[in-house]
This record gives sequence, structure tokens and C-alpha cells, in this order.
Amino acid sequence: MVLGRHVAPSLAALLLLTGCAAFRNTPAQDRVWTAYSQCRAEGRSGNVVILRVDPDGRYWYENRSGVSISTLQACMAEKPRG
Repeated sequence: MVLGRHVAPSLAALLLLTGCAAFRNTPAQDRVWTAYSQCRAEGRSGNVVILRVDPDGRYWYENRSGVSISTLQACMAEKPRG
């Protein structure tokens, strides 16, 4: 059973590395997060917080002040998408 002692740690390491790769953003997600960061830096995000970005680039937000989302949406639309 010596082989069994070597297989378990190797399998655990493989699962750990595979799991980490699953948490990488897609290019579309990276573009949304970058645009959001730029809009925040420009002061054009209001109190809107992006909660999640889907792999295809669609984003989900929460408006924390009741102010229109249109300012952030306009800013995000100005940023490069590809």
C-alpha cells in the first residue's frame, strides 16, 4: 500500500490547482471590473456597487442611495469593451 500514500497527496494537489483555475475571471468580466474601477475613480459611480459579473460580462448591481443608475451606465458604456 505504499503507492496509496503517494497518490492521495498528489490527487489533493491536483484538485487544489484545478479548483483555483476555476476562479479566474473571463476577459469580459475583467473588462467590466476595469471599467467600473475607472468610473469610480472618475467619481461617476454614485453609490452604485457592482455585486457580481457573469462570465459574459453582464453585471449585477445594488443602488445604495436611490439615485439613478444612468450615470454609471453611461460611464461604463464609454469604456472599451474589447
